[in-house]
Amino acid sequence: MASQSKRILFKRILWVFIPAVVLLFCGTFGLSYYLNHRLAHPPKTQLYGSPRDFQIILQRPVWADEKWKNSDGTQSIGWFLSQNKPAPAIILSHGYGSNRSDLLTLSFELYKAGYHILMYDLRGHGESPVNWSGLGTFEKDDLLSAIKFLKGLKTQANQDLIDGRIGLYGVDLGGYIALAASSEDPMIKAIAADSVCADVTQFANHRLKTMAGENKGWVSLFTDSSLMNRVFALTMQAYQVRGDSAKSLVEVVTAHSERKYLFIVGKDNALPTAATRQLYEMTKGAKELAELEQTRLTRLYTGDSAVYDARVTKFFSESIPATPIKVTAQK
Repeated sequence: MASQSKRILFKRILWVFIPAVVLLFCGTFGLSYYLNHRLAHPPKTQLYGSPRDFQIILQRPVWADEKWKNSDGTQSIGWFLSQNKPAPAIILSHGYGSNRSDLLTLSFELYKAGYHILMYDLRGHGESPVNWSGLGTFEKDDLLSAIKFLKGLKTQANQDLIDGRIGLYGVDLGGYIALAASSEDPMIKAIAADSVCADVTQFANHRLKTMAGENKGWVSLFTDSSLMNRVFALTMQAYQVRGDSAKSLVEVVTAHSERKYLFIVGKDNALPTAATRQLYEMTKGAKELAELEQTRLTRLYTGDSAVYDARVTKFFSESIPATPIKVTAQK
């Protein structure tokens, strides 16, 4: 009789406990999936300029709208500024929630320094025809597709337009993919990364806290708990339909190479600054750390923009020298 009572009690406990566990499990993965969806669909910002003004200043054609295919069959679009002769190229990748027009002033300074310039909208941003962001899990491959596009360009004399040297620049998400792609093509000689996290999960956690603003308590379960962080990472892989997560930048920067690195930090945000400093410390080979008042995590204006652009231009000019163009004063 006593054993039967225990069995009944045990069944009642299971009937209460199991639904609670199932509900918690479903709720956790449901919330994690929702957060991944939010992160993968940043609000698109409109372009607010184009290189058209460069043509007015230089009094000659310098740019064109370009489109090319990514490795997964999607399309990328961007602006290409050509020197119309063999020269090194620099690809500019903007930050999360931004678009290519935020890099116009930098692109012009680098163009005047003698480089071909390609700037494009990351997927899920600007005028990209892809309406979702891969948070770095697809964007590295997109950047490699952009490099492939550049390699196919020719001069009128059928010479390769790119002289065998490519530089990469990027801000947060753009910086991550620049570093992640840097070890996969020998033509990449120099990389400048502004406020970059070491891996996709760390970046996603940072963006979650930024998205939550002052109400960070409800996302702390996923950003501060190792177990929930793992759940979030697994959900991210499932959401992005990827069998594995993107690589950690530690693998890239700790490998010996002839590439040159510039890491840019500022007072914009604690996590990217700390993570960027840590990557700088771990980097083997030629490296520089630029500590600026403002980085391109926010839109820069005249004074800060001039300081920032000059520092990045100096790095590339010393790392992959080019022949500056002559800019005559307008009458």
